[in-house]
Amino acid sequence: MDLLSALHSFVRVAATGSFSAVSRETGASQPTISRHIALLETHYGATLFARTTRSLMMTEDGRSLLPHAYEVLEILETAETALGRRRASVSGLVRLGVTTAFGLYMTGRLGELLDKHPDLSVELIMRDGFGDLVEEGLDLAVRVGEIAEGSLIARRLGTVKRIAVASGDYLARRGTPDHPRDLLAHPCIAYTYGGTRHDWHFEGNNEESVVAASGPFRANSSEAVLQAVVAGLGIGLLPSFQVHEEIAAGHLVHLFPEWSVPDLPFYAVHTGPRTLPLRTRTVLDFLIDISDVLRQA
Repeated sequence: MDLLSALHSFVRVAATGSFSAVSRETGASQPTISRHIALLETHYGATLFARTTRSLMMTEDGRSLLPHAYEVLEILETAETALGRRRASVSGLVRLGVTTAFGLYMTGRLGELLDKHPDLSVELIMRDGFGDLVEEGLDLAVRVGEIAEGSLIARRLGTVKRIAVASGDYLARRGTPDHPRDLLAHPCIAYTYGGTRHDWHFEGNNEESVVAASGPFRANSSEAVLQAVVAGLGIGLLPSFQVHEEIAAGHLVHLFPEWSVPDLPFYAVHTGPRTLPLRTRTVLDFLIDISDVLRQA
């Protein structure tokens, strides 16, 4: 049992908060992961994790060791890459947190990745809001909007373009708004993730129009908003890549095409190290490749 293997187990336990999760991820037994941590604690004469029957918390000594462990593993990974000794096979599990809309799009293309790397496994955790990546045991996550957490390493994938849409049936019943300010007379289906106010900002014709979206229905899932718009409950403001097929099929109508809404930045984030394990780097590269949908929509 060597220190490098133990350091690798240590950073993964720190990232996932679970010995069993690292055991599943690496294929090593849980007692092996425990022995790795015990080896480090004996070597450094420090307790790295405070253990209870219900939780595993990193100690102050553990937090002090973590950046040095990342640095050691990153140097090793860089050396292996430079000398061409990286494993040819991509294997292992990557837990990826994605927004609902992008997750559904990604699922349709995931076969491209898994066919190319049959020993790779991907677990998608799909919802529109995520908390701490370490607490949730995520290797990567997709985030929309600016990244506030300075501890995260972010790779910009592109921007999310949003457009106002409504169903043809709805417009036949309620009429088509000609100007964003006309939305005040229509039920707007607000996407409630990310704040309590739901102002829609439109720019066009050398003017700006800000509308406070309100109506009898709102949701914290963009997919729920889309389904409500298709069902004719009102007007929604949604990512263009999420609705372009519905528009092409004639199920939705793009409103105010001469107006634009400020784009949102779109990132893949992780907790480090900067030189990722091969399996995680492979999934990140795949995200970069398929995010062209954001640039083209």
